[in-house]
Amino acid sequence: MRVQRKLRFIAFVLCFTGLFVGGLYLAHTAFIASWNEKQLRQLAADTINRTELAIDSATMKMSDVILNRSTSCATVDRMAMTKALYGSSIMKNMRLETRSGVCWSYEANNQALEQSIATAPHNRTKSPGYSLFSLRFEGWKGLGVRWQYGQEENIVEVLATSGLLFAILPTELRESALMQLTLADGTSFASYSPERKWYTDGVELTNFEEQSTQYPIKFSLKVDSSALARWNQALSPQTIAIAVAFGLGFGILAARGMFRNTSILDELDAALSSGQIQPYFQPIFDLQDRKLLGFEMLARWIKPDGSMIPPLAFIPLAENSGRIERLTTELLKQAGAQLGELLQTQGHLKLSFNVTPDQYLAEGFVDTLATQATRFRLPLRSLVVEVTERQAIVDKDKAAAVTERLIDAGMRVAIDDAGTGHNGLSAIHALGANYLKIDKFFVDGIALDRKSSELIEMLAALAEKFGMTVVAEGVETEEQIAALLQLGIREGQGYVYSKPVPATTILAMAAKEAAACEQADGRGSLLKSA
Repeated sequence: MRVQRKLRFIAFVLCFTGLFVGGLYLAHTAFIASWNEKQLRQLAADTINRTELAIDSATMKMSDVILNRSTSCATVDRMAMTKALYGSSIMKNMRLETRSGVCWSYEANNQALEQSIATAPHNRTKSPGYSLFSLRFEGWKGLGVRWQYGQEENIVEVLATSGLLFAILPTELRESALMQLTLADGTSFASYSPERKWYTDGVELTNFEEQSTQYPIKFSLKVDSSALARWNQALSPQTIAIAVAFGLGFGILAARGMFRNTSILDELDAALSSGQIQPYFQPIFDLQDRKLLGFEMLARWIKPDGSMIPPLAFIPLAENSGRIERLTTELLKQAGAQLGELLQTQGHLKLSFNVTPDQYLAEGFVDTLATQATRFRLPLRSLVVEVTERQAIVDKDKAAAVTERLIDAGMRVAIDDAGTGHNGLSAIHALGANYLKIDKFFVDGIALDRKSSELIEMLAALAEKFGMTVVAEGVETEEQIAALLQLGIREGQGYVYSKPVPATTILAMAAKEAAACEQADGRGSLLKSA
């Protein structure tokens, strides 16, 4: 009898393990397929974003050359044309077309290029006077950007676009995919196809497309469906062994009744009610003299056992489930209790915090925020509302009106993660914000990569034109600080100064700085009396 019981137990364990591993394999297959699709859709979005930035940069270079509507080949600053040309890796030539004739940034004797420019159909952009057109002749493709700055005056930039699609595909798919960038008229200005001719009428293709919201451009990716189905699907023996071990462990725990299904949303609600989600603050400092200028409020979920759940694990959940407003309110309430007195006594310090575009555009947002700030003893002059890039701003006119009301109430507004999200450069012009925060993605390469430095310089110049203060995020080295200062950027935040810390650390920082200032003032008074 005992032997039979053991055999039945072993049979049950083997059966359950087989079911578990089989289910895990199916889940793995579905997850990898979904993840692969997500990666390729993100690749399409990144390619469009990179192309938009290249065109944005080209239009900025044009404004550096054309100083007024009377600029002609005789009066144009050739040095400015040359500087614009060699300041960009993608720009290959610049052509000025006026009543008095045509001139290039450097002498061009390419009849095929001349013919392509003359005959290419134009695709108008949302910006008045600007248009795009494909350039192609034997062995070369590119993009033309035209700006009609006078009645008969045009400036044309020739962009080499092959690099936009260079080595962006995963290695496993490069021999089984086709890519191209096209304009609204259907003409292609950049394309990729492998040397192996696998694409025939009998091959099933999976298509991924992304359309620009700023320019008449579209990215298209076609992948062999069979190659896509195999991508990332192989399982190693170690993975199978781990799955079996998990199956055994899960079976034992299930038999003992130790599993209890708890909704993550219930956990989130409980965490909000019990104060487990707390504000941490990352200092914002002056890059020149390292003085404390303020701090950004960030959410941290600290469980009773001291473990911390990363923000990416619950912030998107709070946004998607309609709990983000409650979370923001709870954080502001705690921030007021912890730092309200400091902000009231030291008026130069600012407290910035994130809101989504949906929160920003919600009815009564300004009135609710002002009421909460008063109730939580947070001075309005200290608050900086950062609009995140995780969602698109669907109504820019309404967003501009909200910004105006916030500023009238004494608060300030920042555009967070500029250039990396859904809103792009259009939000800089439309929103009317006080601050422009440059994402860590760009800051990481400023001291190493000329392109990153040029992009930051472009964003900083644009911010200056609109009267905005630039704040660099993710500053981690002294070399980055030196490069940012050279570009005229004075404010930053990052681990080179401090990681996100609790309010007690912020209070200690502020007290230490205040004591140092008092000591310096005292020495100054003694020197004057002497």
